[in-house]
This record gives sequence, C-alpha cells and structure tokens, in this order.
Amino acid sequence: MAEAQLVGSKRLFLGTALAAVGLVATAGAAWAPHVPQLEVTPNRMRPGDQVVVAGTRGFGFTNPVEVRFNSPDGPVLGTFQPDKQAYAAWGPGPITIPADTQPGTYTLYATQRLADLESHIRGVPARMTIEVIGPGGPPVVGRQLLQPGEEGSAELLKEEGPSLGALLLVGLGVAGVGIFLAAMAVVAGNRRRGVEMERAS
Repeated sequence: MAEAQLVGSKRLFLGTALAAVGLVATAGAAWAPHVPQLEVTPNRMRPGDQVVVAGTRGFGFTNPVEVRFNSPDGPVLGTFQPDKQAYAAWGPGPITIPADTQPGTYTLYATQRLADLESHIRGVPARMTIEVIGPGGPPVVGRQLLQPGEEGSAELLKEEGPSLGALLLVGLGVAGVGIFLAAMAVVAGNRRRGVEMERAS
C-alpha cells in the first residue's frame, strides 16, 4: 500500500509540474505577438545601399508602418501596411539608406499610429541598430544614438516601467514555483506516512 501511495505521489508531482510549465509557456506565447519586432537585412551597409526591412509580428492591424532613419521623427525611408492574417506582420520590402550618411552607427525605427483598440501593444516604435561603413573600410564608430537635441529623443529616454505582459509572466512564474513546492510537500508527506505504516506493520 505504501508503494502504491508513493507511485501516486510521483504522478501527482509530475502532472502538477508539467501543468505549471505549460501555463507559463502558453502565457508567453499569447503575449509574444504583441511585441513588435523589426528585422533589417543586412544590418551593415554603405551610404546609398538598399536593404530589406520587415516587421515579423506584433504591430497594429489598422494603420501603416513607417520606417524612419535615426529618429522616431526622422526621414521616412519606407511605408508598409501590416497583414491582418499574420500577427500584423509586414514586408519584407526595400528601403534605401540616404546617400549622404556618414560612416557610423545609426538606428532604424518602425513607427505606427496605434488605433484605440490596439493600446495593449507595447514597444512601438520598434527599432534596430545598423552600421554604415565607409568605402572599402571597416565600420567606424559614429555619433552616439539619441544625442541631446535629436528629435524624438526625449520620449525614448524616459524610463519606462514594466509592461503588463512582463508582470503577468512574473506572476505566473511565482505561481508555478508555489505549485511546485506544494507538490513536493505532498510527496514528502506521503513518504513519511508510508514509512510509518511500514514500521507499524
């Protein structure tokens, strides 16, 4: 009988642990499409080069996305309409780096005006760092990103608090740990009872 109780406890422990892991993974997968992601290929180029940009998911469905150069208010290099059937992905499509760009490190921004029903989206504008290199030479260190006085820098330099998705995942992680510890306590209690029953018999 003690052995049967031990087997049952192990099954309960494994089932509880798997359920907790599945809950956290499901929550993460559900939140992931709401985090905009910008891809740039390649991310090292020369002035005047054409590169390919794409938003893999997470943007709003309603309004177009504008890819801007080195500032959320910078020159628009391309405009793309999100796909309503693929997690609001858009592209891939070409943009051209301005021909007068000096070698250095810059940022591309994917900006979008979100509709009222899209307020749950976090991370707009999405951004990606690129390197512009000189003719025939390796990349050189350019001006710092978001220098004082650069358009749009004040908003980006504001410290943002944790998003709702991050808090949700932290809460689920804590809950999973609690379930795990409770299952361990059940297993330990059943083992003690099994040993006491064996001694009594």
